[in-house]
Amino acid sequence: MCGIFAVIDCSGKPVSTDGLISVSQSIRHRGPDDEGYLLANTRGKEIKSFRGNDSVCYSENLLHIKDSGEHEFNLGFAFRRLSILDLTEAGHQPMSDSEGKVWIIFNGEIYNYIELREELKKEGFNFRSGSDTEVIIYAYKKWDTECFSKFNGMWGMVIYDSVKNKLICSRDRFGVKPLYLYADERKSVFMLSSELKAIISYLKVTGEAELNINESLLYDYFLYSLVDHTQETFLENIFHIEPSGFVTLTPDGKIERRKYFSLQINTSTPPYNRRYLEKTSDEFRELFKDAVRLRLRTDVPLGSCLSGGLDSSSIVCVINNLIKNDKSVASAIAGEFQKTFSAVYHDPLSDESDFIKEVVSHTGCDAHYIYPSGEKLASELEKLIYHLDEPFVSTSMYAQWNVMKLARENGVTVLLDGQGADEILAGYEVYHAFLYSQLARNFRLISLTRELLSNFSKGAEMIGRGLRFYIKSRKQVSDLGELKYFDKNFIWKHSSRNVLNYRTSSNLQERLYEDLTKYSLPNLLRYEDRNSMAFSIEARTPFLDWRLVKLAMETPVVYKIYRGWTKWLLRNSMKGILPLKILERKDKKGFPTPEKKWLMILKDEIFSSFERNYSRLNGIINLDDIKKDFDEILNNKNIRTNFIWKVYNYLKWREIFKI
Repeated sequence: MCGIFAVIDCSGKPVSTDGLISVSQSIRHRGPDDEGYLLANTRGKEIKSFRGNDSVCYSENLLHIKDSGEHEFNLGFAFRRLSILDLTEAGHQPMSDSEGKVWIIFNGEIYNYIELREELKKEGFNFRSGSDTEVIIYAYKKWDTECFSKFNGMWGMVIYDSVKNKLICSRDRFGVKPLYLYADERKSVFMLSSELKAIISYLKVTGEAELNINESLLYDYFLYSLVDHTQETFLENIFHIEPSGFVTLTPDGKIERRKYFSLQINTSTPPYNRRYLEKTSDEFRELFKDAVRLRLRTDVPLGSCLSGGLDSSSIVCVINNLIKNDKSVASAIAGEFQKTFSAVYHDPLSDESDFIKEVVSHTGCDAHYIYPSGEKLASELEKLIYHLDEPFVSTSMYAQWNVMKLARENGVTVLLDGQGADEILAGYEVYHAFLYSQLARNFRLISLTRELLSNFSKGAEMIGRGLRFYIKSRKQVSDLGELKYFDKNFIWKHSSRNVLNYRTSSNLQERLYEDLTKYSLPNLLRYEDRNSMAFSIEARTPFLDWRLVKLAMETPVVYKIYRGWTKWLLRNSMKGILPLKILERKDKKGFPTPEKKWLMILKDEIFSSFERNYSRLNGIINLDDIKKDFDEILNNKNIRTNFIWKVYNYLKWREIFKI
């Protein structure tokens, strides 16, 4: 897991070494173990490597980046390494092939690198390291961009092919790892980066362009709590590289975008068949075990997040079985008893200790606990907002932040987490309503009746909630309680971005696909990446193994929600592995926090931030009215408490990054 940055000036103007150094420092948390640079002239094909203050790869010919002097290099790489595989200097990046013609900076892990390396050895390729990075280089040389389809992993990478004189920038299938693209107005300067802050840092050093707010995305954030749902970011001219895709960029500024992977989704609602369920459950269980096994490949200590929910508990219990029964899992890495990390609370509405302790008792794992609080949040606010890179919609991300911090304090560098299971297996309560709608539209009335009777109170609640949301959205959010605090011109200017214009309302599988690729998972993965990397931890997500996702999306929804049970396929797959209390758990909390209490603790700081930043919300939100109604807003059932948080978070974000 690492931090990468690339900049190319298509006009031929030299890149800024001061900018590269600043970038490297801004993402040092992503890779404190090593540092590297590359400068290239794409016209003269001259290429040179350089070291930095934190470099572990030294040689007589490797100058410090500060000593690069006057130059004509219009392409620059900056790299920060978190050593996970092959901890020696052989894993140093930027890395090249043996001829020095193909160069790479890579963030992530290719979990099947051992199998690919053996395949490439048979093709005559020789390896100098035990890293997965070198496997990528020779996989590219063998299969060109078809290599991406062969990888099972998570990644953001930039390859410079000096022979073909082009950059190839790729991101993993589901966007587990980030990769941003900046293009200036003239399409002459391009940047690629693991984090937004690196691009901000380079632009501030060079002064080449202003940073302007993307007001359309701001509307989605405030009105619908949507972030990371498009390729746009909160800043104009900076975009996400699309998951499952790669971008080819030539030194003359030509861009080509392509996809190397797509999912086929099964939108049917066939009759429920027990034999089909058992067969699919067996297949899912074996794939899940293998996904977890692959993600235990590491040369550093690892552990697991444990919330007490079905997803993280499944991972912990499968790891426990692998440690006991699979000799490929080294006890020196996983521990004789695996380490687990959990956020717990004194508030019973947020606490999941009983479920966590059930898993701990079942596995005998080495459990660690942390108690997030409003006071601790107040002391770490600036760090949290800085590391999460862009505004985020609630304080629940602070719970995950604490879990990552706890793991780092206990010497763990790799953590497994359950991200993605809800989106592929229908884990959220709201999905009941989409199943009802799909069954009704397909005239599956017997199945619909069965589902409603099996979960009547929850079903009625979901239908009512869905109808209220639908009606409000159709009225261009005119009934939202917080609307009175917005400038009317701002609302009408962006009202065409009505959420129902681009979200399905009648097919559960389509909704799952949308949440997987747009409206739920992408922002959760940003929080996962930034929270973990803030503490130099690599987070791995076995539920997002592409084989597992493919199987799940090809499985009809009648096997995902059944007689009121969500994640029916997973529950059947985990029989005999999970303790019964977890297997039969119906409630879901995720990463809950007592947000209302925390906002009251932060009240003075929030008001102070309003005073300092009035101009940053001119023409959008009336901060005086929010201050006057602060307590009332927190107690108004028609206004979610995260409304105040979103306003404060946005202002604090701009203040921290001086935007």
